[in-house]
Amino acid sequence: MNLSKAPSEYFREHIYTTFQDDWVAFRSADQMNWHRLMWANDFPHSDSTWPWSQEMLAEQSKHLTDEQRRAILCDNVADLYHIDLSSLKAAA
Repeated sequence: MNLSKAPSEYFREHIYTTFQDDWVAFRSADQMNWHRLMWANDFPHSDSTWPWSQEMLAEQSKHLTDEQRRAILCDNVADLYHIDLSSLKAAA
């Protein structure tokens, strides 16, 4: 079977990856498709970043653009799971 693209291109376009408390993932966002990168805190498990998640995120994501930060922390997961963010704002 011949592929029309390199396997890495299929990965880049279709595979979502997650991470938690990993400054390298934030630092390498420009080297991958950050539209498929999602941060997780794994709450309530003992290896989660809670209760210091906000401080950790502020430090580890400070070099990202606002667009990248919002995508990695919110929009990418909403896209993957077809979550209508406007309905969540209305409910809040």
